[in-house]
Amino acid sequence: MARPFAAVAGIGLLSVFLPPYERPWWVAALAVVSLVPVVLVFMAAQRRAERSWLDPLAAFLLFPFVALVNDAAGASTGGSASGMTVLLLLPILWLALTGTPRELWIASALSVATLALPIVVIGPPDYAFGDWRRALIWGAVAVVIAPVLQRIVRDLERQTRRARVANDRVERLFDDAPHGVALLDTDGTIIRVNISMAVLVGLDPPEMVGHKLSAFETPGEGRIADHVARLVERPGGTLDDECTFRDSGGNDVIVALSSTVVGDRGMGEVVMVNVVDMSDRRRYLDRLAHLADHDVLTGLANRRRFEAELQRHLERCGRHGPTGALLLLDLDNFKQVNDTLGHNAGDQLLITIAGLLRRSIRSSDLVARLGGDEFAILLTEGGQDAAQRVAGLVVERVRDHAATLDGVGRRVTASVGAVTFKAASEHSADVLALADMTMYDAKEAGRNQVAVLPEGDERGPRTAARLHWQSRIEAALEEDRFELHLQPIMNIATGRISSAEVLLRLRDQDELVPPSRFVYIAERAGLMPRVDAWVVEHSLAMLARIRAEHDPAFEFEVNLSGHSIGNPEIEQAITTSLARHGVDPAALILEITETAAVADVAMARDFAARMTDLGCAFALDDFGAGFGSFYYLKHLFFDYVKIDGEFVAHVHESQVDRTIMRSIVGIARDLGKRTVAEFVSAPEILEVCREEGVDFAQGYLIGKPTTYDDFVSQFIRSPIQSPIQSPMETVPKD
Repeated sequence: MARPFAAVAGIGLLSVFLPPYERPWWVAALAVVSLVPVVLVFMAAQRRAERSWLDPLAAFLLFPFVALVNDAAGASTGGSASGMTVLLLLPILWLALTGTPRELWIASALSVATLALPIVVIGPPDYAFGDWRRALIWGAVAVVIAPVLQRIVRDLERQTRRARVANDRVERLFDDAPHGVALLDTDGTIIRVNISMAVLVGLDPPEMVGHKLSAFETPGEGRIADHVARLVERPGGTLDDECTFRDSGGNDVIVALSSTVVGDRGMGEVVMVNVVDMSDRRRYLDRLAHLADHDVLTGLANRRRFEAELQRHLERCGRHGPTGALLLLDLDNFKQVNDTLGHNAGDQLLITIAGLLRRSIRSSDLVARLGGDEFAILLTEGGQDAAQRVAGLVVERVRDHAATLDGVGRRVTASVGAVTFKAASEHSADVLALADMTMYDAKEAGRNQVAVLPEGDERGPRTAARLHWQSRIEAALEEDRFELHLQPIMNIATGRISSAEVLLRLRDQDELVPPSRFVYIAERAGLMPRVDAWVVEHSLAMLARIRAEHDPAFEFEVNLSGHSIGNPEIEQAITTSLARHGVDPAALILEITETAAVADVAMARDFAARMTDLGCAFALDDFGAGFGSFYYLKHLFFDYVKIDGEFVAHVHESQVDRTIMRSIVGIARDLGKRTVAEFVSAPEILEVCREEGVDFAQGYLIGKPTTYDDFVSQFIRSPIQSPIQSPMETVPKD
């Protein structure tokens, strides 16, 4: 801390010996000796690790030293040391700027005390006394204004430090930004880039400086120059854009630009461009868009994409006249491939057939997988001849490929229904429904063939009948002409009717139509979600009434079509109806057939999981009808297994059927599932079911489907008589 004072003392001593040398030797010696206290104090101060009173002492020991130097130099005669006391400003100002309050008080005392010593030693010559007076005034002024000076210095240091920290932070943010940042002149020349920007184009930052940013753009785009020009024309705002850079390896990089002008015209404007690599995001979005419009397994367009393209084509037909055709294809016996060769073989067959279909159409046409083993082909041009030709080619190629498989594969063929848009307009019917019905005409005619709907309003008898039924179903929905009947289900262990299956009927022209006559048409026409939603709403209203008035633990089994599984309309209907009628979700057992489950195992599993989370139970109907039944039992979320009636109707006579029943019951029990035997039509059948451990029985022995009022009077209000002792009509379940 005392270093400045030692420097002043050294300069003063040197001035003593500069010519002209006109002073006695003893005066020079006295000046040298007077330097000793300054040096000693300086050395003592240097040894201390912190500031102390030695620092102001070292400063004010200079007063007698300078007085001696002035006298020895003969200041009054113009010696070289004249005005030497000006050097005292340096330590005095230093002390005033950096001294602590304690040090300043010590300095004030010393400035007074040091006045007497030179007078005693050399007397009070006017020039020397004037030097001391000036030194005393400077010291007093320095001490008085020291707090103000120190505050000013501290503020300046604080501002400087803040500016330095802020600048360092900006520099770090610029250099370490995760996205590219470039500073440009208003003509687009690069002034500076950060590391991320340089990495984006595969160069080092210095290699980019001085070049136009547009030089790194994909040749031919020219978007960056336009981007900078538009930004400079309207400074103060932010301009967003997209362009493509080409890196040093020749690869194109899609980037998003967000730019602004900083500074002003007087001080110089700089364009700051933030550059974000969008390549991964664009690939991700493209992938999502592809997945949204394409079937994951085959890569073909999915139903969503197909319906959108079909709608666009219908709009073109409306403007320019009908042209083109719609083909629907369904694989015959495909389920046997899954059941015997496994799902991997089935998936591979679907992938191969998708390739066959792609090669059978033009690039302007569209082939899509609608779900399961059902495909659609949209021909954008041509008439019946083109539709017949493409459909025939598809049937032939599927048949020829299946012949390369084993015995199961040889039975896989295709049934194709074709409808021209001209024929659809003449029939005034939905082209998709017409194609679907025509495709089933091909199936009913023997499969492995093509059915084409004639033009000229010449409807085939099957198509006409289906269109008629479609209109009747739509009218029944509008006019609320559906009815629900209940068939009892008995708990075999207790003999009590604990639940019922809800069965749908259609009241049409005073005729009660069973579902076997209209459900198929409703499914093909896309009406089943609406029908099932109606069934769910009215079933839960009925169940709420039974539980409130008769049996709080009663349960309903409600059938769902395979076309409703995973449909948002059905899920919403279930959730809303449960809440509206205040029914415990555990009292609702949703029943789907094994055939419906196999159509899309993943969708069925997800749907069952969501409904199970809601609290509902699930039953797998017609279990055992397919070869892959146990596979579905393992992979699907079901609480009840309804044994197919084929294994129940003759179980009392067939040891094979009894063995199958025993196996199903054993596996279901091990998996924590309960079993229901369908088609229980005789006491002997019920007895076998009891012996084999079946949990519930359903069939005409237990009770026929009947209306709500009759069901309540027969099975809820009146005592239940054992069906074994009082056999009922031995006909199978409805």
